[in-house]
Amino acid sequence: MKRRLTGYFRDNRDRRPSAILGKRPHPGGRSGRGEWRVVATALDVRAFEEVPEWVARRLRPHADRAADELLTELRRGDPQIGEQEAGRARAGVAAGIRHFCDLVEDPDAGWERVSAFYLRVGRRLARDGRDPVETHQALRQSACVAWRTLGDLDLDRAVLGLVMDAQFSYMDAVAEVIAAGYAAEAAARARRRLAPVVRRRRARLLHLLLAEPPAAPDHLAAVAAEARWALPDAVAAAAVRRRRDGAPPCEPPGELPGDLPGDLLADLGAPEPCLVIPDPDRAGRGRLPAALLRDWVVAVGPAVPVARAADSLRWARETLALAVRGVISDGGLIRSAEHVPVLVISRAGELIDDAAATRLAPLEAVPPARRERLAETLLALLEHNFNAADASRRLRVHPQTVRYRLRHLQDLFGDELRDPRRCLEMELFLHARLVNRAAAGGAGAH
Repeated sequence: MKRRLTGYFRDNRDRRPSAILGKRPHPGGRSGRGEWRVVATALDVRAFEEVPEWVARRLRPHADRAADELLTELRRGDPQIGEQEAGRARAGVAAGIRHFCDLVEDPDAGWERVSAFYLRVGRRLARDGRDPVETHQALRQSACVAWRTLGDLDLDRAVLGLVMDAQFSYMDAVAEVIAAGYAAEAAARARRRLAPVVRRRRARLLHLLLAEPPAAPDHLAAVAAEARWALPDAVAAAAVRRRRDGAPPCEPPGELPGDLPGDLLADLGAPEPCLVIPDPDRAGRGRLPAALLRDWVVAVGPAVPVARAADSLRWARETLALAVRGVISDGGLIRSAEHVPVLVISRAGELIDDAAATRLAPLEAVPPARRERLAETLLALLEHNFNAADASRRLRVHPQTVRYRLRHLQDLFGDELRDPRRCLEMELFLHARLVNRAAAGGAGAH
């Protein structure tokens, strides 16, 4: 609650940071998304708490009249002043007085509104190519007008001293906010002018990273520097494919959707779209925007040194192909490292199919419906070292059912179930059988 005037204290006041205001670059540059981070700008709130609220109530009604008086003085001193410039000066003075009154009435909440206003002013000055000095002059003019108006209100010297202290604090803080807004907008304009050039250079860098044979390290480093992309210790490539025909059009080569991290390299307009993710094991890299995963099937290859980025993309594309065929789920972020057995089997192709036909031949003596149940049971038993209880939980059947099927399998395969090497082969072939069934089902669905 705002304190009433109890005395005239002007020295050794606390300076407390108030609401968030200006924007300054993150240490070392910008934040990960290329934005300017918001920082706190200090305002001497205590100085405004000392000023009685009735000062604001008496000063506020005079804001427009005081601004008109100043405008008259400006035109008297410079008859050639333009209407636009005169209008800005009048509006700036009136706003300065009203904002000062806001801070007297409610220092914390008032500063949040005032600072946001002057942050926009700073940005607008930069957009219009005007100098911040223009606004600083308006602030000084509003201070002078306010002093004349307060003098007409017959305030005592103690109250005038408090107002002076608050006014100096106000002008310093507002000048800082205007400068921050101006700098942020100027930097944003510079980035926008540079963006097309950087996009082209990053598109070139992306294709250089994925080239085979790999580019020479010195050449790669030079291209990365031109593209303003810090070469990481490791990268992971991602292969992507649109989920549906009605998705938004592809971005131009090298251009990212707005919600992707700015240091990702992307070519979503290529026949085989892809991404390159720097330092994929870094905290937070496991998450990609929900919109990307909603509209695209995304498969990420393993993290590899930069020189082996093409290898990572190869694994990613094979993983994506399995997801598209329905062999593995296409939901969420698909990591190739989590599907190594299926990838190995898919690479072996016909060799495994031919060997499986021989090794699993005993199952062909069983009717098809029962054959599938026995094959699933055999795989579960192999995966759980022939522990019937564990296999039953995997299959969601009674342990006695598993034991019954195991006896049947022993009749079919005999001593082969006691040979570790044969068991390993059968487990591999049974996995391949499941992959082929899933692929056939996926192809039918498409």
